[in-house]
Amino acid sequence: MTPTPVFQRMRQDHRRVLAEMARLEASAAPARRGPRGRLLSTVALREVLRMLERQFATHMKAEDDVIFPALMETLPQARGSILPLSLEHTELRSMLLGLFNLLDAEHGSTRDEQLEVQIRDFSDLLRIHIRKEEAVVFSVAERVLRPEEIEIIAGRLAANETHEAGARSLRPRPKGKRS
Repeated sequence: MTPTPVFQRMRQDHRRVLAEMARLEASAAPARRGPRGRLLSTVALREVLRMLERQFATHMKAEDDVIFPALMETLPQARGSILPLSLEHTELRSMLLGLFNLLDAEHGSTRDEQLEVQIRDFSDLLRIHIRKEEAVVFSVAERVLRPEEIEIIAGRLAANETHEAGARSLRPRPKGKRS
């Protein structure tokens, strides 16, 4: 079956996120430490985390609000495979928020070590999650959803993106701080 534009776009989002994850991991690698043992680029880490935050606010929300429900309605037996993916979305959002909070913590070797570990854990879960989505959700959806259902999904995704263009951050803004 030929991939549909909706799911091609979702796969492109995944490729973009995976490329950013490689950048995130490289930024946090022990080899990237400066002379005092600190992570070299907090700015680079924050930049990647913000990109991921934007993706989570649009891509994951679209899956949770549109794609997952449509697939479960059409194929109820897929529910057991889709619900864990939705729970992983919650966990990934929480992990991302934890990374932001840790990045805002006082600099030091303990914080940097925690960042390295949490980035690895976050990256591992996100990579596994993406593989499952592509195997379980996208490939199945392309086979079982009717063309008119896919068009409805495309329309809802477009509406969701328009609505989420001004998506709010996962984290509250500290008073007096600008990003």
